[in-house]
Amino acid sequence: MTSRPFEAVLHVEPAIRWTRALAPLHPDPAVEGWLTEPGLVTERVRRHCGGEFGLRVVDERHDVLSAADAAALGVTDLSAFVREIELTCDDTACVFAQTLVPAATLAAEPWLALLGRDAIGSRLASLGGAVRDPLEFARLTPSDALFARAARDLPVVPPALWARRARYRLATHCLVVQEVFLPGALS
Repeated sequence: MTSRPFEAVLHVEPAIRWTRALAPLHPDPAVEGWLTEPGLVTERVRRHCGGEFGLRVVDERHDVLSAADAAALGVTDLSAFVREIELTCDDTACVFAQTLVPAATLAAEPWLALLGRDAIGSRLASLGGAVRDPLEFARLTPSDALFARAARDLPVVPPALWARRARYRLATHCLVVQEVFLPGALS
């Protein structure tokens, strides 16, 4: 019997197909309004919620960026701080948001790891110097890692979820905020 050398198999997740052109994705008008919200999604959820608004921190961790996320951020160092939150109405999750902060950005802006229950959008808006690049949109499916993170506690998993993302520039550093709209937001 001959032995073969161990071959490591690297699992590479398919990249989400983000686009700046929303029309080809054919969202219905209610979804399009959420995706193209020019203001802070946090404030829109707060206005939309007829009950008690909340922000729940799901996870904060140091992680490794996917190649696609690193490309979106324009970084080669894959080390990052990842923050995941849910915006809730009467304790029902409406929006899942994931913030990807490259290591260099975190070193320059350490407050990004200390937000606690504060929304990042309002903090970025208060800085005055943060610049948001144009929004990108995606229709996520269960094969997308971001879909899995967002849908992990949903009682009924939908066939797809709508998402948007934006890169924010803070002087020479950047971060990405990805927002996934859950069925609670769209009802």
